[in-house]
Amino acid sequence: MSSPTTVWVSPSATTFACLCEVCLDDARMSGELFADALLQASVRGTIAAEAEIAFARCMHGHSIVLRRVARPPGLPRRDERQLQLQ
Repeated sequence: MSSPTTVWVSPSATTFACLCEVCLDDARMSGELFADALLQASVRGTIAAEAEIAFARCMHGHSIVLRRVARPPGLPRRDERQLQLQ
């Protein structure tokens, strides 16, 4: 059995869209057209705002693990090496 696809979502996300890696691998191995593989592997859904981890399944039943990723802390001070947009 293959490992589930893991998708990292932002702290404020309540919806997600991703591709099932197992479906993409299966399609590649069977020689399917890439456009067809993308349609078959597409997974969309919702995630509760308070959930740190959630689970979904693609249309073929493969597991998708949704995990929240913490935002990095802000920079403590401006650094002259940083790109500045004006």
